[in-house]
Amino acid sequence: MQNKFYIREFLNIFKKKKKIYRHVLRNNDDEKYFFIKTHKNNTSLIYFPKKNFFRKYSETKKGLNKIEAEINGFKWYCDKNNINLKYIIREFYKNNFFAHIDINEIKGIKAKSWNSIEKNFSSLKRVVKHYIKFYPKINKSKIHGDLTLDNIIFKEKGVFIIDWEFFNSKKNFRGYDIVYLILSAACLPYIFNKTFSKKDETLFKYLWKILIKQKFNKNMLTDPFNFFEKNIKSDIVLKSSLKLSKQKFFPFITSLSHKKKILNILKTIDVK
Repeated sequence: MQNKFYIREFLNIFKKKKKIYRHVLRNNDDEKYFFIKTHKNNTSLIYFPKKNFFRKYSETKKGLNKIEAEINGFKWYCDKNNINLKYIIREFYKNNFFAHIDINEIKGIKAKSWNSIEKNFSSLKRVVKHYIKFYPKINKSKIHGDLTLDNIIFKEKGVFIIDWEFFNSKKNFRGYDIVYLILSAACLPYIFNKTFSKKDETLFKYLWKILIKQKFNKNMLTDPFNFFEKNIKSDIVLKSSLKLSKQKFFPFITSLSHKKKILNILKTIDVK
């Protein structure tokens, strides 16, 4: 089956067990588990292969807040898409010192964010269509805060967005997440592989025209790097993660030359 695999195959699973306290394994003491590598973000992730679920947990104050944000984000997203939360979340637990959220493994395909726009084009179009359909038709609302292809699962029928740990960030303009996603599709391949062809440029312009026609915030569409950098720096939740690692937010690691190229491309887009 070409390009069909479960999300766990995209994750760096460590088969060598690390020392872990029993409260972290809560209700799963005898289960086999693997640690999964993640960004520096005050949370950790383990996978239970027999029961097919992931446990995201934390023992820090900021991490506990992220776990709570994650469950709230999943609730919000599932409600907007008429999805029964119990099919996604197995358990949520929190006390003053420890919190975890158990997320069922979702079968589907995950596009590689470092691949070119040409390779990811059909996937990106699906997400744009999904976002326009479900996102509230109001000026400002809750956001994902870090939407790239790394946080999206493509099921046989539909799209599912994961990793809602920034859901407690401030409300922002409609279009924030989808504009961030399309911009990331033009930047991440260049960051990792110095890839951005003429074909990629043409497809990028096609997707950006769709965003313009949605009448999203003008500053976000005409000067996106400056817009996102300012918003991330001014948001307490996002800024906290930025301090831990700039790698979490691609606008801060995109070269000035590539930013200039993208901005020049935006100036040439005609939506007539």
